[in-house]
Amino acid sequence: MNKLSSLLGMRRLLDFRSISTRITADGKEVPKRKTFENRITLIGIDNSVSITDLKNAENLSLRRELKLVKIQDEDSKTRRPVYKLMTNAEYHAEELERRKEKQESRQKNSTKGQKLLSISSKIGEHDLMTGVKKIIKLLDKQYEVKIIISGDGDNAATTSERIYSVIEKNTVSSGKAVQKRNKGNSLRFQLLPLRENSSQSQDDSDSNKNKDDKGPL
Repeated sequence: MNKLSSLLGMRRLLDFRSISTRITADGKEVPKRKTFENRITLIGIDNSVSITDLKNAENLSLRRELKLVKIQDEDSKTRRPVYKLMTNAEYHAEELERRKEKQESRQKNSTKGQKLLSISSKIGEHDLMTGVKKIIKLLDKQYEVKIIISGDGDNAATTSERIYSVIEKNTVSSGKAVQKRNKGNSLRFQLLPLRENSSQSQDDSDSNKNKDDKGPL
Protein backbone atom coordinates (compact mmCIF):
# COMPACT_ATOMS: atom_id res chain seq x y z
CA MET A 1 0.00 0.00 0.00
CA ASN A 2 2.81 2.39 0.91
CA LYS A 3 4.59 1.49 -2.30
CA LEU A 4 1.49 2.35 -4.35
CA SER A 5 1.13 5.70 -2.57
CA SER A 6 4.77 6.52 -3.28
CA LEU A 7 4.37 5.71 -6.95
CA LEU A 8 1.27 7.92 -7.23
CA GLY A 9 3.06 10.78 -5.46
CA MET A 10 6.05 10.49 -7.81
CA ARG A 11 3.75 10.55 -10.83
CA ARG A 12 2.02 13.73 -9.64
CA LEU A 13 5.41 15.38 -9.16
CA LEU A 14 6.54 14.43 -12.66
CA ASP A 15 3.26 15.65 -14.14
CA PHE A 16 3.66 18.97 -12.32
CA ARG A 17 7.26 19.37 -13.54
CA SER A 18 6.21 18.66 -17.11
CA ILE A 19 3.62 21.41 -16.93
CA SER A 20 5.59 24.07 -15.06
CA THR A 21 9.01 23.57 -16.73
CA ARG A 22 10.46 22.52 -20.05
CA ILE A 23 13.08 19.75 -20.11
CA THR A 24 15.49 18.94 -22.94
CA ALA A 25 16.24 15.40 -24.20
CA ASP A 26 19.26 15.10 -21.88
CA GLY A 27 17.21 16.04 -18.82
CA LYS A 28 18.25 19.69 -18.46
CA GLU A 29 15.65 22.32 -17.67
CA VAL A 30 15.12 25.10 -20.19
CA PRO A 31 15.02 28.51 -18.47
CA LYS A 32 11.78 30.37 -18.89
CA ARG A 33 11.78 33.31 -21.23
CA LYS A 34 10.94 36.65 -19.71
CA THR A 35 7.62 37.98 -20.87
CA PHE A 36 7.20 41.63 -21.73
CA GLU A 37 3.47 41.96 -21.44
CA ASN A 38 1.96 45.41 -20.96
CA ARG A 39 5.14 47.21 -22.05
CA ILE A 40 4.45 50.87 -22.75
CA THR A 41 6.18 54.05 -23.83
CA LEU A 42 5.98 56.56 -20.97
CA ILE A 43 6.36 60.31 -21.41
CA GLY A 44 7.31 62.10 -18.20
CA ILE A 45 6.45 65.58 -16.92
CA ASP A 46 9.70 66.89 -18.44
CA ASN A 47 8.83 65.17 -21.77
CA SER A 48 11.47 62.47 -21.17
CA VAL A 49 10.67 59.14 -22.84
CA SER A 50 11.15 55.75 -21.16
CA ILE A 51 10.07 52.16 -21.71
CA THR A 52 8.37 50.45 -18.78
CA ASP A 53 5.33 48.33 -17.99
CA LEU A 54 1.86 49.56 -17.17
CA LYS A 55 1.96 48.47 -13.52
CA ASN A 56 5.19 50.37 -12.79
CA ALA A 57 3.81 53.44 -14.54
CA GLU A 58 0.65 53.29 -12.42
CA ASN A 59 2.70 52.97 -9.23
CA LEU A 60 4.86 55.92 -10.30
CA SER A 61 1.82 58.09 -10.95
CA LEU A 62 0.43 57.25 -7.49
CA ARG A 63 3.70 58.02 -5.72
CA ARG A 64 4.07 61.38 -7.47
CA GLU A 65 0.32 62.16 -7.34
CA LEU A 66 0.14 62.50 -11.11
CA LYS A 67 -2.38 61.45 -13.74
CA LEU A 68 -1.46 58.59 -16.07
CA VAL A 69 -3.14 59.33 -19.40
CA LYS A 70 -3.17 57.13 -22.48
CA ILE A 71 -2.52 59.39 -25.47
CA GLN A 72 -2.03 56.78 -28.20
CA ASP A 73 -3.33 53.20 -28.52
CA GLU A 74 -0.32 51.90 -30.41
CA ASP A 75 2.77 53.56 -31.82
CA SER A 76 3.27 52.64 -35.49
CA LYS A 77 6.99 51.93 -35.00
CA THR A 78 7.27 50.38 -31.54
CA ARG A 79 3.85 48.71 -31.47
CA ARG A 80 3.51 49.90 -27.89
CA PRO A 81 0.79 52.11 -26.40
CA VAL A 82 1.92 55.58 -25.35
CA TYR A 83 1.10 57.04 -21.93
CA LYS A 84 1.90 60.41 -20.40
CA LEU A 85 2.25 61.61 -16.83
CA MET A 86 0.35 64.86 -16.21
CA THR A 87 -0.31 67.20 -13.34
CA ASN A 88 -3.95 67.79 -12.36
CA ALA A 89 -3.87 71.20 -14.05
CA GLU A 90 -2.50 69.75 -17.30
CA TYR A 91 -5.03 66.92 -17.22
CA HIS A 92 -8.01 69.26 -16.77
CA ALA A 93 -6.73 71.56 -19.52
CA GLU A 94 -6.40 68.59 -21.89
CA GLU A 95 -9.86 67.34 -20.92
CA LEU A 96 -11.45 70.73 -21.61
CA GLU A 97 -9.70 70.92 -24.98
CA ARG A 98 -10.91 67.43 -25.93
CA ARG A 99 -14.47 68.27 -24.94
CA LYS A 100 -14.34 71.48 -26.96
CA GLU A 101 -13.02 69.67 -30.05
CA LYS A 102 -15.61 66.91 -29.64
CA GLN A 103 -18.44 69.41 -29.31
CA GLU A 104 -17.32 71.41 -32.36
CA SER A 105 -16.93 68.21 -34.38
CA ARG A 106 -20.37 66.97 -33.35
CA GLN A 107 -21.87 70.36 -34.10
CA LYS A 108 -20.18 70.50 -37.49
CA ASN A 109 -21.32 67.00 -38.43
CA SER A 110 -24.90 67.80 -37.46
CA THR A 111 -25.22 70.67 -39.96
CA LYS A 112 -26.94 70.18 -43.30
CA GLY A 113 -24.44 72.30 -45.18
CA GLN A 114 -22.99 75.78 -45.44
CA LYS A 115 -24.57 78.97 -46.76
CA LEU A 116 -22.60 82.05 -47.77
CA LEU A 117 -24.01 85.53 -47.16
CA SER A 118 -22.23 88.68 -48.35
CA ILE A 119 -23.20 92.02 -46.78
CA SER A 120 -22.05 95.52 -47.67
CA SER A 121 -21.04 97.84 -44.84
CA LYS A 122 -23.36 100.42 -46.47
CA ILE A 123 -26.44 98.23 -45.96
CA GLY A 124 -29.53 99.99 -44.61
CA GLU A 125 -31.12 99.13 -41.27
CA HIS A 126 -34.25 97.61 -42.82
CA ASP A 127 -32.28 95.40 -45.23
CA LEU A 128 -29.94 94.35 -42.41
CA MET A 129 -32.81 93.15 -40.21
CA THR A 130 -34.34 91.33 -43.17
CA GLY A 131 -30.97 89.59 -43.60
CA VAL A 132 -30.88 88.74 -39.90
CA LYS A 133 -34.26 86.99 -40.16
CA LYS A 134 -32.97 85.02 -43.14
CA ILE A 135 -29.91 83.98 -41.13
CA ILE A 136 -32.08 82.83 -38.22
CA LYS A 137 -34.18 80.66 -40.54
CA LEU A 138 -31.05 79.04 -41.98
CA LEU A 139 -29.68 78.36 -38.49
CA ASP A 140 -32.98 76.85 -37.38
CA LYS A 141 -32.78 74.52 -40.37
CA GLN A 142 -29.31 73.45 -39.16
CA TYR A 143 -27.27 75.25 -41.80
CA GLU A 144 -23.89 76.77 -41.00
CA VAL A 145 -23.86 80.39 -42.20
CA LYS A 146 -20.64 82.02 -43.39
CA ILE A 147 -20.88 85.82 -43.47
CA ILE A 148 -18.61 88.33 -45.21
CA ILE A 149 -19.09 92.01 -44.42
CA SER A 150 -17.40 94.03 -47.18
CA GLY A 151 -16.20 97.48 -46.11
CA ASP A 152 -15.55 100.60 -48.14
CA GLY A 153 -14.53 104.05 -46.96
CA ASP A 154 -12.81 105.54 -43.93
CA ASN A 155 -15.39 104.27 -41.41
CA ALA A 156 -15.72 100.82 -42.96
CA ALA A 157 -14.08 99.01 -40.02
CA THR A 158 -16.34 100.71 -37.46
CA THR A 159 -19.46 100.11 -39.54
CA SER A 160 -18.56 96.44 -40.10
CA GLU A 161 -18.12 95.93 -36.35
CA ARG A 162 -21.54 97.49 -35.72
CA ILE A 163 -23.16 95.17 -38.28
CA TYR A 164 -21.42 92.19 -36.71
CA SER A 165 -22.74 93.19 -33.27
CA VAL A 166 -26.30 93.49 -34.57
CA ILE A 167 -26.16 90.06 -36.23
CA GLU A 168 -24.55 88.38 -33.21
CA LYS A 169 -27.04 89.93 -30.77
CA ASN A 170 -30.12 88.97 -32.76
CA THR A 171 -29.03 85.41 -33.59
CA VAL A 172 -27.72 84.41 -30.15
CA SER A 173 -30.72 82.13 -29.47
CA SER A 174 -30.21 80.25 -32.76
CA GLY A 175 -26.47 80.24 -33.43
CA LYS A 176 -22.98 80.83 -32.12
CA ALA A 177 -20.54 83.20 -33.81
CA VAL A 178 -17.05 81.72 -34.31
CA GLN A 179 -13.81 82.40 -36.23
CA LYS A 180 -14.24 86.16 -36.44
CA ARG A 181 -11.39 87.70 -38.41
CA ASN A 182 -10.52 90.73 -40.54
CA LYS A 183 -9.15 90.13 -44.01
CA GLY A 184 -8.33 93.16 -46.10
CA ASN A 185 -11.38 95.43 -46.17
CA SER A 186 -13.74 92.68 -45.06
CA LEU A 187 -14.85 91.20 -41.76
CA ARG A 188 -15.57 87.48 -41.84
CA PHE A 189 -17.16 85.08 -39.37
CA GLN A 190 -19.30 81.97 -39.16
CA LEU A 191 -22.51 81.17 -37.32
CA LEU A 192 -22.97 77.59 -36.12
CA PRO A 193 -26.50 76.38 -35.36
CA LEU A 194 -27.38 75.48 -31.79
CA ARG A 195 -28.77 71.99 -32.17
CA GLU A 196 -30.36 71.77 -28.76
CA ASN A 197 -32.26 75.01 -29.27
CA SER A 198 -33.28 74.43 -32.88
CA SER A 199 -36.93 73.54 -32.21
CA GLN A 200 -37.41 76.45 -29.79
CA SER A 201 -35.74 78.85 -32.21
CA GLN A 202 -38.04 77.70 -35.00
CA ASP A 203 -41.07 78.52 -32.86
CA ASP A 204 -39.65 81.94 -32.02
CA SER A 205 -38.92 82.58 -35.70
CA ASP A 206 -42.47 81.62 -36.72
CA SER A 207 -43.96 83.89 -34.04
CA ASN A 208 -42.06 86.85 -35.48
CA LYS A 209 -43.49 86.46 -38.99
CA ASN A 210 -46.33 88.86 -38.26
CA LYS A 211 -44.06 91.54 -36.77
CA ASP A 212 -42.85 94.48 -38.83
CA ASP A 213 -39.24 94.75 -39.94
CA LYS A 214 -38.51 98.12 -38.36
CA GLY A 215 -35.70 98.42 -35.82
CA PRO A 216 -33.77 95.68 -34.02
CA LEU A 217 -35.59 92.47 -33.16
